[in-house]
Amino acid sequence: MEQLLDAARKIHGAGVIHRDFKPENVMVGFFGGLKVGDFGSAMRAKPDGVPYEECCVGTLIYTSPEQLEGNRYYGQAVDMWALGCIMAEMLTGGTLFVAETEEELLAEMYKLRDHITSTGKLDLEFLEELSEAGREVLTGLLAFNPDERLTAAEALEHRWFSKPKAAEHPGFVSLMS
Repeated sequence: MEQLLDAARKIHGAGVIHRDFKPENVMVGFFGGLKVGDFGSAMRAKPDGVPYEECCVGTLIYTSPEQLEGNRYYGQAVDMWALGCIMAEMLTGGTLFVAETEEELLAEMYKLRDHITSTGKLDLEFLEELSEAGREVLTGLLAFNPDERLTAAEALEHRWFSKPKAAEHPGFVSLMS
């Protein structure tokens, strides 16, 4: 997940929205490195107040709620929603949502949003083995409001990705003293 978020950070840092993050567009190299492909739906990020020509692009089950609601003024948060869906899929081996139409998918998303609103947390069966920090990242990626959704940089700064600091080397001792 860290590699995917780092890729999104770099893509977004270049001023681009991928708009079709999904497992099929992630290639795994021989040594386990990830590469993001299929930039056919990618666009330069538009300035605030400038709409995209279409609201829904990419693959349905990774489409963000704001796109499904017809919002053409979206940003890089649509990629972060898709990465949240991918993270859930990595945890379960199956897609987070099962829907064949935009209406069905939006209804499933509303159920998830209402559950989070009523319980105050993302409390899904498959999360039993996920640490609290991991749940925080997943919840942040799947925030229904795009303004509250984690950016790639914010997600990477989360404690879930923090690595223990290596012991400091005491330095060299001069042999000439």
